[in-house]
Amino acid sequence: MYDKAQKLSSTELLSKNISDKSWSAIFLTLNASVNNYAKDTIYLKKLANQITNVTETKLEGTSRLIIWDRIISGDIIFEGKGLVIDNDLFKVGGRANQLLQNLTKKNFGYVSINTTEKELENLKNKWLDYFLNKSVEEYKSTEFQNAKISEISSLNAVEALIISLQDNSAKRLITKNCLKNVYKLDKMPKDKSSSANYCNPDTYTFGYLGMLFGNEKIDETKDSKWWLSFWTKNKDGLTWNKDLGIYEVQK
Repeated sequence: MYDKAQKLSSTELLSKNISDKSWSAIFLTLNASVNNYAKDTIYLKKLANQITNVTETKLEGTSRLIIWDRIISGDIIFEGKGLVIDNDLFKVGGRANQLLQNLTKKNFGYVSINTTEKELENLKNKWLDYFLNKSVEEYKSTEFQNAKISEISSLNAVEALIISLQDNSAKRLITKNCLKNVYKLDKMPKDKSSSANYCNPDTYTFGYLGMLFGNEKIDETKDSKWWLSFWTKNKDGLTWNKDLGIYEVQK
């Protein structure tokens, strides 16, 4: 698969980006593009024109892929760790924008699940202006000063983490398979210090939420329902304390 992707022409890669249906296929497109067409201006311009393509694909094989919006929507199961991608790879435009960012090391904004057609058009035009050597202001991401892990510190990430705590069959299956295949166990261990506890993604998630809200130890009274209720009640009043690197409820 890898060798075949490396031999694809730029035209074939453009077509592949539109038709990719899995995370592994997207990665192959990205890798082949970086290795072979990073300086191909014609290819880059044609990628820019794909940004307004709103075609959506339900991606397969998304294990360890983290797109916060897609965790919130239920399209991806959060497994506790993985690669955070800010573009919506479920959409052709999101994949095109990700390719351009990797190929040029420039960022003029992201394609999210909620990006409007007007915003997509503006983003496309920024890329096209850049390729015409015009001055284009780069996108500045929100900075979370003193964050322990910046990738999980946006409110979007917080919501996704809380949603991921809620019970679902896919997460139960991931936990079951890990316990069986790695630790030869049929259920979660009673020993809280056992590494087998990390078969359940929630073990990571409770730790992340504690980190984000300044809890030095995990409070076991704060279960998935508690966090969902907390989010529903306080989501509009959360502010980032840049000195402590945590979220606080605005009073």
